[in-house]
Amino acid sequence: MTKTVLRSAIAAVIGIVVAFGLIWLAQYAGSEISPDVYDPDTGEILIPLGSTIALVVGWFVGTFAGGWLAMRVSAGTGPGWIVAGAVIGAALYRAVTLADSWWIMAVGVAVPLFAAWLAQRAASIVAE
Repeated sequence: MTKTVLRSAIAAVIGIVVAFGLIWLAQYAGSEISPDVYDPDTGEILIPLGSTIALVVGWFVGTFAGGWLAMRVSAGTGPGWIVAGAVIGAALYRAVTLADSWWIMAVGVAVPLFAAWLAQRAASIVAE
């Protein structure tokens, strides 16, 4: 049993590292394609739509890849859902600290949940 728990914990950590690495790549690509604009009148940084779309794509791809990898390594579904929880936590933290609108918070929860569900289905198909 200890071996299974340790395997699941390691799988979850690896999945989280992969997920956040892919999210970082998506954010970097989004900021290169459409960089943030500083508004000197209000002192705010305006985030363009392209960067937001890249972030949402990053949430999906990161959660899917990290969750799928965690599920495959652990031979169970729990670590993949832990990866999704970590991405949701980071998405909500980002939304709250930047004072984003309610819809980005909803997307930050829905997209990782959907990606983890798809990763679970994909991992079960590969395992069969």
